[in-house]
Amino acid sequence: MKKAVLFLALAATVSFTSCSKDDDNECKSCTASDQKVEICDNGDGTYELTVGGESAGTLDESDLDGLSPQQVVDATCEALNLFTDF
Repeated sequence: MKKAVLFLALAATVSFTSCSKDDDNECKSCTASDQKVEICDNGDGTYELTVGGESAGTLDESDLDGLSPQQVVDATCEALNLFTDF
């Protein structure tokens, strides 16, 4: 009986605990050509890409082509650096 009461108390505690959707979005960033490149996870399967503080668009998982957000941001910085070298 004690185990049943303990289990119910634990189940009640867990059921009233949840994660907040208002948590800070996870962002990855780098700097290229004096411009900050950032990709932030919106938490709904989409990502917001910004370059130099301006939105470069919203991406979804298929737009990442199997790359991680960090790889996307690194590739974007590399591309910006290549263009400024010319």
